[in-house]
Amino acid sequence: MKKILVTDGENRSALAVTRSLGRKGYHVLVAGSHIKTLASVSKFCLKGVKVPDPFYDAALYTDTIISLVERHCIDAIIPLTEHSIYLLNKVRNGLPFLISAPLETMAMIADKYRLFQLAENLGVSVPATFYLQGGHQLLHVIKRINKYPVVVKPAQSSRLVGGKFIKGWVKYANSPEELELIFSSTPVLKYPSLIQEKIIGPGTGLFTLYDKDRHLALFSHRRLREKPPSGGVSVVSESVPLDDEMVEAASRLLSAVGWQGVAMVEFKRDVRDGKAKLMEINGRFWGTLQLAITCGVDFPSLLMNFLQGQKICHQIGHYKVGHRMKWFFGTLDHLLIRLKNHDSDLNLPPDAPSKWGALKEFLKVWTPNTSFDVFDKSDPAPFFHEARLYLRQLVKNKR
Repeated sequence: MKKILVTDGENRSALAVTRSLGRKGYHVLVAGSHIKTLASVSKFCLKGVKVPDPFYDAALYTDTIISLVERHCIDAIIPLTEHSIYLLNKVRNGLPFLISAPLETMAMIADKYRLFQLAENLGVSVPATFYLQGGHQLLHVIKRINKYPVVVKPAQSSRLVGGKFIKGWVKYANSPEELELIFSSTPVLKYPSLIQEKIIGPGTGLFTLYDKDRHLALFSHRRLREKPPSGGVSVVSESVPLDDEMVEAASRLLSAVGWQGVAMVEFKRDVRDGKAKLMEINGRFWGTLQLAITCGVDFPSLLMNFLQGQKICHQIGHYKVGHRMKWFFGTLDHLLIRLKNHDSDLNLPPDAPSKWGALKEFLKVWTPNTSFDVFDKSDPAPFFHEARLYLRQLVKNKR
């Protein structure tokens, strides 16, 4: 496999994959909703190609990818979002090597309804959870909730309905009234969903390259800042030592579904009982992938070696600990959200700094043992591309 098509070039994970494989000598093409995307402007991208947005035009997207594969003689495809993985899995037989778990295996971890039930059956710690097969069950469930806030999670973060995806985000409800409003105003919650207790504690991501019943490579990070501040995408993260409880729990879950490939298993360590509680599993490359690569665990390269039957030369647990990575424009968004809103409206964790503390943290741009996931002085074009898009969006929002 020499010529690789990376999808969803707008994402930071796509940029990290492109840089990693480009440096290893692979010919990387990047597909996105525009020819110029975060990943395609990298010097490690051979060519950027425009494809329809899979979120809005599923059929045309898959047809275009099939055509691209034939025209450019692609050897393998790496899809990087849930909707691309889902759609390309549907036409898997018409594609070259699709670097993704089959549809049913993916569904076992991507569908949170199924995942958390599996975790409970395996004895993996999870937040207290109510399972809803549809929004019509809310009135029955709401009577059993005696503590707020609660976390609302669609079973599937993206669901295909009528040829288009409807998106679902994690939301927080501070009262029964807020919970009812969330369900009445969120289309994806007509389908299966979860209502969970909110876990207070540090968030930790365990990254793995897994082969059916064993870890081939491992890395761990903790979230220091997120967007939105109440919990979401990591904008500042730090490499930490492996946690044996999390490693073992991840192994139980991934072995149960016969997982092969990369995955991120996310936990929060509950301050009440000290247990690591499962949050979710992503069966694809993740947003903070560059941190692992920077610290010495090059997951894209290791995955390609594994898929081609090569020996994995990696000593588990040997990577740089205490290194921080920042997503600059993510940290700016985090700060702006803090400054524009009252802290009481944001469901902040107890250890969150004050607004001025958040400002001071943002101003510490260059600090020891810190790097950036987008900015790279040897490959600066992606950062300037992101800056242009960010400023354009700021101007648009002010109109």
